[in-house]
Amino acid sequence: MKRLICLLLTVLFVVFTCAACAGNGKSADSETTAAEKNYGDESTGKPLYIRADKGLDDVTATFSSVAGDQTQTFDMKEAQEEEKTSVYVCYADPETFDRVTVTIGGRDSEQLAFNNYTSGWELSPGREVPFTYGEKNEAPKTDRNEFPYQDRNKGVLIWTPEDYDAKSAEKYSVIYMTDGHNLFDPNMTTYGCWAVAESIEAMMHNSKNKTIVVGLENMDGWRDDELTPNLGEPTDPNYEDGHGAYFCDFLMKTVVPYIEKNYNVYTDRDHTAICGSSSGGIESFYIAMEHPEKFGAVGAFSPAFSLFDDATWDKYLSKKDFSAGYPRVYLYCGGGADLESALLPGMKTMPSHLEKIGYPKQNIFSTVYDKGLHNELYWRIVFPDFLKFVFT
Repeated sequence: MKRLICLLLTVLFVVFTCAACAGNGKSADSETTAAEKNYGDESTGKPLYIRADKGLDDVTATFSSVAGDQTQTFDMKEAQEEEKTSVYVCYADPETFDRVTVTIGGRDSEQLAFNNYTSGWELSPGREVPFTYGEKNEAPKTDRNEFPYQDRNKGVLIWTPEDYDAKSAEKYSVIYMTDGHNLFDPNMTTYGCWAVAESIEAMMHNSKNKTIVVGLENMDGWRDDELTPNLGEPTDPNYEDGHGAYFCDFLMKTVVPYIEKNYNVYTDRDHTAICGSSSGGIESFYIAMEHPEKFGAVGAFSPAFSLFDDATWDKYLSKKDFSAGYPRVYLYCGGGADLESALLPGMKTMPSHLEKIGYPKQNIFSTVYDKGLHNELYWRIVFPDFLKFVFT
């Protein structure tokens, strides 16, 4: 009996000892895992800041590049705790990567732009907006003016940075943009905005590229008519006899002179760009082709190039005079199943039309986001990529 009791005691001792060892082993493994987390190389990488919910320990960032298939995933650590959120950080090489997808609690963000001009992104369900770590990140403010336009007035919004200096010896670049109503204030539309000011504030925080933005409003029923150039017979009869030429003249003869007279801006083509999306994309491209002496760069996001067939584009472009210089052309389109699928072929073939007339290949950049849909969210998350293209 004594032997049996001793045997049972021995077995129990071994079981508890093993359990304790197992518990200690798990704790040690956890500590090792935490110690082995890779946040990137702080000494050589650029910080990526993410604002999200407090106290998360499962935030990761997967970096990639449009030009290659290399990817790398880093853990993110808490850099600062705020009143309602926390800011997380990791480090990556912007010379190797230009996109990042952030995973929080198993949920992936969209594929966000990452470069030397970006600072970070505020992420929450339905909200992916640029923000600059260490800055106030106040809501952008704009001046609004109205100018006579056909039989009505057209509103023009002018955004200047918080530290805009009207008397500074160093002047500001200008980006003219169509669809001014959806650039700055998410409450002006039911479909959000580009958050253009936040992206440019981040660029200015990371560089010497001082910039203002001039947005021409197009939130009325005349938008498609105003932003469709009449290049020939369109593929969709609903877009016949577009008044894009009038819109172009309004910009060049009314808006640009007003801005250059009343704001501390450069007036040369190297510091002047134009940008827009959808109908605004094709109109911005058209304006840059009409006035290469004024615009050094153009951004055409989800452009409606498909409104005209290949022969029409070839005929139109062959008559252009680029003796003043070739505007740098940034083309973007999503590969989603909505309107983007109809616009993508036209965007993809535009570089070949340009190259036929001797356009320098290095002045053309086109990119496709496979999941991208036809809305402000996707134009917003690639806009910093356009800034990099324009200001490099």
